[in-house]
Amino acid sequence: MATKEEVKRYWQENPLLSHELGDLGSASFFSELDRAKREDSDIFAMGYWEFGAFAGKRLLDVGCGPGWVAMNYALGGARVCAMDLTFRAAQLSKAHLKLREARADVIEADAESIPFRDGSFDVVVSSGVLHHTPDTPRAIGECHRVLKSGGIAKLTFYHKGILHHPVVFGFTRFVMNLFSVKHPGADLSKDAMDVDDFIRQYDGAANPVGIGMTTGQWRTVLRDAGFRVTGSELHFFPKRFIPLGRFIPRLVHRALDRLLGTMIYFHLEKP
Repeated sequence: MATKEEVKRYWQENPLLSHELGDLGSASFFSELDRAKREDSDIFAMGYWEFGAFAGKRLLDVGCGPGWVAMNYALGGARVCAMDLTFRAAQLSKAHLKLREARADVIEADAESIPFRDGSFDVVVSSGVLHHTPDTPRAIGECHRVLKSGGIAKLTFYHKGILHHPVVFGFTRFVMNLFSVKHPGADLSKDAMDVDDFIRQYDGAANPVGIGMTTGQWRTVLRDAGFRVTGSELHFFPKRFIPLGRFIPRLVHRALDRLLGTMIYFHLEKP
């Protein structure tokens, strides 16, 4: 297993979407980031995030990256604290918030040791981050600890679904090769050694940690941490990685997102 320092070094050198978007930290970078989220990868998950639902609530974004989630909650009126393991991500988040005239506190901090007291927040969110830390259950437990009793959490993770099933996985790779489907920073269908290595490379071939599990497996980890799982949704089927993907009709994209989404979005409560 990779060390925390290896994880930190990788994300310091390769912030989210840096494999895909240029001019890191510029107004055009943040504009393209917003477009990629709203018009592609999270197009059908906007209702899940409920950006305007927590005005006045204390909200923690664990692993804020370039600050898209934190910025949207801040614009929705939440009292946001955003944290990330790396200095570079914290700086990107601050730049993003300033550009959008949104207010939030941004700190460098480790998800496995969140520097807040028990029950400090009304809401805790984390978008595709906790599966990148070496001790994911500990990080999930920390999210539970800093959440108030009766509070809610929205945590999303890599999903191991039908495309990763041993019977189907070979066909998945064949189709990706046939249509030249690649993730920025990695050629998954050719270079991945197995399903777990395939998932690890979603955020780049050199990404040290990237854990995918089935819905049932994630539910067990979340319940063991003390959460009540109130629902889940599949999302994240980015058509921009598919040649001519822009011609995929919205209804088809919605079906692919809900059936073959590569991430699972959990609705959670702290009893």
